Amino acid sequence: MPSRRPSQLRVRESPYPQPGPPYAQVPCVSSSTLRAIAHYERTHLYPGGIAEALAVWTRLVHASYRELDRHPPEDHVPYYGEYGPATDPVSARARLGQALHRLPRNASRELRARVRPLDERYLSRSIPAPEVQDLRALP
Repeated sequence: MPSRRPSQLRVRESPYPQPGPPYAQVPCVSSSTLRAIAHYERTHLYPGGIAEALAVWTRLVHASYRELDRHPPEDHVPYYGEYGPATDPVSARARLGQALHRLPRNASRELRARVRPLDERYLSRSIPAPEVQDLRALP
């Protein structure tokens, strides 16, 4: 009889890393949309760029009025992280807008369904200004 039971042998960790994306993905979209976003990120951005932009835009939209007063749009200076503008909401929304125009129709429709409620909330909380005119014109 062996010195170890078969269940103890199977518990050992594999020396190979587990498969899966090492970067953030956009939640609540189909796998075909994730493939289209991954292709767009490989060719135009960096892996996880759209999910990061969506997270930054979500944080801004759901921020309190006090938080919004600290960072007025007139004084916005983009912060460039390791791969690009990481925490700048204006650049994040611009990245999302570019992705919405360049993705295939179905993928764009699904991503727009995630971005549209955020845009509507932002517009309902903001003062009409020329800076946000392009958001008001989105379909």
